[in-house]
Amino acid sequence: MRIQFYPTTDLEEKLNQESTRLGIALSVLVVDALNDYYGLKLPNTKKEAELETEVLKEIEAFVNDSGNANTEFDLNMASTTYNQISMTYTGKPKIVKARIGKAFAKKVGVEPPFLNVKQVLLNNGKPKRSVGNRAALYIVRTEGANG
Repeated sequence: MRIQFYPTTDLEEKLNQESTRLGIALSVLVVDALNDYYGLKLPNTKKEAELETEVLKEIEAFVNDSGNANTEFDLNMASTTYNQISMTYTGKPKIVKARIGKAFAKKVGVEPPFLNVKQVLLNNGKPKRSVGNRAALYIVRTEGANG
C-alpha cells in the first residue's frame, strides 16, 4: 500500500533533518514514528531504522575483515541481524529486507566504508544471484584487484 501525504514545510524540514541525522530513508522514519504512535511495535523488537543501522554496521565489519577479501557474499552472510529480521521485526520482513538491500546497494562502490565493494556480475552483465534465496552477490576487492 502506498500513502501520499503533504506535510507542512516545517514538518518536512524536521523529517528531512532527522532522517539525514539517522542516515535512513525518510519513509523508514515515518513508518517507525507511526508504529510507535499507534503502539504497533512489540516489546523486544527493533525499529526499522535500528535494523538498518545495525545491518550496515555489521556489513561494514564484514567488509573490513581482511579474511573476507575477494569472497563473494550476500547480505545474509555479512549480517546476522539481516539474516534474522523475521525474528526481530514486527512488520513485513521481506519489505524491510528489500529496503535495507536497496540502501546498501546505493552505497556500494560510492560511499565509505563500501568503496571497495562491487556487485558481482555475470558475463552477460546481469547481477549474479545466490543459489538459495536469489540475493544479489557482492565482493570485497582488495587494492589492485581486477574487476
